[in-house]
Amino acid sequence: MLHLIGKISNNDKIEVDRVRIWDYYLLFPSQIFQIKPRRNETEFKKLLKQLNVTKENPYQKISDERMILEKIKPYQISALNCLASYNIISKDELLEDKVSIISKELLAQYVNSIGNLSAREKNIITIVTSQFYEISLFGDNGLKCRSNLLESKYDAE
Repeated sequence: MLHLIGKISNNDKIEVDRVRIWDYYLLFPSQIFQIKPRRNETEFKKLLKQLNVTKENPYQKISDERMILEKIKPYQISALNCLASYNIISKDELLEDKVSIISKELLAQYVNSIGNLSAREKNIITIVTSQFYEISLFGDNGLKCRSNLLESKYDAE
């Protein structure tokens, strides 16, 4: 979660659901192939080819992606609350289901203390924090709909 939060630009506020989706793909990297790139998303296609993950991983066979995301939600929210208690992210923004960084320096200290990521983890983080950062969370082309991890049918665009 620290590495994901570290990719948020200064003064940006992003949705908690977006961070949760990013975290899901970091935990289950083979699931990222379930998102079909649009025709104009050539960079996304290129990154998927470079990704060092097998499309079919027998140890990560998931029958209900939404259920898994809901099962890990308490852990994700707990991690975000912990980061808020350390004054890394804003408590007030978190109450409004947004994540914004208060202290990049403190975040960097914690990221450095946990060590480096594997190449696969770095690739997944690059994909989700670059390609999924700009995509709207809502609507037919939104991240919730495209990932099919969260209900998006009744969302306003």
